[in-house]
Amino acid sequence: MGGVIALLLTSCQAVSDHQRLQTFILGTWEVKYIMGLPVIDSSHATLNFSEDNKVMGNNSCNNFFGEYSVEGNKVKLIHASVGSTKMMCIEALMRQANLVENVILLVTTAEIKAGRLNLFDYEGKSLLILSRV
Repeated sequence: MGGVIALLLTSCQAVSDHQRLQTFILGTWEVKYIMGLPVIDSSHATLNFSEDNKVMGNNSCNNFFGEYSVEGNKVKLIHASVGSTKMMCIEALMRQANLVENVILLVTTAEIKAGRLNLFDYEGKSLLILSRV
């Protein structure tokens, strides 16, 4: 997974400073929808942002990890540093895991709405909807 993903976070109340955004995204987010479709029940696809700028999670089958940075109202996931496990899962979870990995590479913007983190591609198409755990 190469490159850098930039997430622009917006909300009804504008994020005004680095510290506020940094604090808001901290913690674990569970993927609820991928490209408008609900995830498989109990698949546990997650993203976790830690205070030390590490990001880790689960794509439904495998764990992954890397780094992120916050600059103003943007979050960058640094994919050059991302690694992941390579376990096999049942076919349905493997398909979902591959979809999560592929759509993460397309994310360019995000919106915080009703306590959810909504991730979009450059055309504004919904890729992932996450809820705080």
